[in-house]
Amino acid sequence: MARHGAACYICAMRYRFALLAGLIVGGLVAYYFVWAHLADQLQARLLGWIAAQQEQGRMVSYERIRLWGFPYRLSATLTNVQWQDPQSPAAWRLQADSITAHLQLWDPQHVIFDIGGSQQAGWTEAGPGGAILRRQAGLATERVRASLVMDATGTWQRLAADLTAPHLTGTADGWSAAHLLLHARRAGNVPPGTDLAIQAEALQLPAAADGPLGRAVAELKLVGTLRGPAYGGSPEEMLRTWREAGGILELQTILLQWGALRLEGDGSLAVDRQYRPLGAMAGRIYGAGSGIDALAAAGKMTAREAAAAKAAVTLLEQTDAERRRFLPVPLAAQDGRLSLGPVSLFSLPSVLPALPQPAPQTQP
Repeated sequence: MARHGAACYICAMRYRFALLAGLIVGGLVAYYFVWAHLADQLQARLLGWIAAQQEQGRMVSYERIRLWGFPYRLSATLTNVQWQDPQSPAAWRLQADSITAHLQLWDPQHVIFDIGGSQQAGWTEAGPGGAILRRQAGLATERVRASLVMDATGTWQRLAADLTAPHLTGTADGWSAAHLLLHARRAGNVPPGTDLAIQAEALQLPAAADGPLGRAVAELKLVGTLRGPAYGGSPEEMLRTWREAGGILELQTILLQWGALRLEGDGSLAVDRQYRPLGAMAGRIYGAGSGIDALAAAGKMTAREAAAAKAAVTLLEQTDAERRRFLPVPLAAQDGRLSLGPVSLFSLPSVLPALPQPAPQTQP
């Protein structure tokens, strides 16, 4: 009797284990079919987007597409991706060695991107005498990771990018950094606004931008809101429409460590009709004396002017909570010059390097 009861118990346990195993296997099979269905949907949407681009006169191509990531996520990798818009005034052309998009099945509105290899951007601009100039810029990095959050209609809400050791070549040759972080968040549609945050570490400026403080910027941090629409077929046209619509960048945080000079403050920035920086800020300057020495060494100030400026700085400097000496000053960018209060420091070029620069103004 006891043996019969034990045998029944063993049979019942085997039945339960078989039922549990069947449920697990059935769940995995069902999950695989759901994953495969979503993969088919993702590929169909991608091919549909390419077809829509081609109907609008744009050209999209890729060498290979691979869907992978089961069971943890759904990933799509495209290699040798190219996008061209020959009908736009700038004839934009973009190319990337590889682009990988990762989707979590429980959060399809959040996409994570891995961009590998190098990326290229090409466009045309009007040169002197009406000549058409072909521009090319390349981006090489150790790694690029980006995150995109959309709403249910597919409209972007948040965008972030993390670039390790980025280096620009071509038209923007010489720009590099050890680390670059970019964040953007939709701030509203009326008027169009975007909250922005940019942080760069060990930024190296190109040789053409070598100023009195050198090319090495240890740290740059900007946090603010970009207001106003920008549209057009070229960087110049986008800046022009943004400027004419009253576009402005309101900065709540400005942090710059450039050589011995450290700047902390807030302000606003726009561009003038020659696409030069236009704005004002209020803040604190640490290491002002070293900055004056650098300006004098670069020939931007005479020895007499530098001595007078340093004497004024000594009288006006204050001490912060950490007992560091700082100079509370207003900075202004106007008429192609950067001024510290009533003192003009140095000229500011157009933010579009391809545009002809105005002749330097003679200072009295």
